[in-house]
Amino acid sequence: MIQRIQTLYLFGAAIVSTLGAFILPLYATEAEVFKATAGMYTFLTFGIGMSLFSGAVLLYKNRKLQLAVVRLGMLSALAMLGFVIQAILATEGAAASWGAAAPFACIVFAYLASKGIQKDEKKIRSLDRLR
Repeated sequence: MIQRIQTLYLFGAAIVSTLGAFILPLYATEAEVFKATAGMYTFLTFGIGMSLFSGAVLLYKNRKLQLAVVRLGMLSALAMLGFVIQAILATEGAAASWGAAAPFACIVFAYLASKGIQKDEKKIRSLDRLR
């Protein structure tokens, strides 16, 4: 399970989602700094991303389902990005911070994990032909 590179990518996506939700500031104004916990939908999409990426790690025996869960995680990361951009644009004088890059990192990690899963599936199919 841990020896596969896509597992490390999925762990990375889950950790980035967790950091983006609880620790990293998404945007700041002159008066205060806002985290993902400030908005309900933003926090919800970060939570969905965390659970999907963490759950996909455990689905290593069923690669098709794992790939579907990773793609759902990518969609949730796109939703994260949309909610972050909407929150920044809706707030007067807001400037993006490090947490706004978390959805981008999640998308990259999920893309790399899906490529690794597809590579494993291709390898298994080629071995089945040899039997």
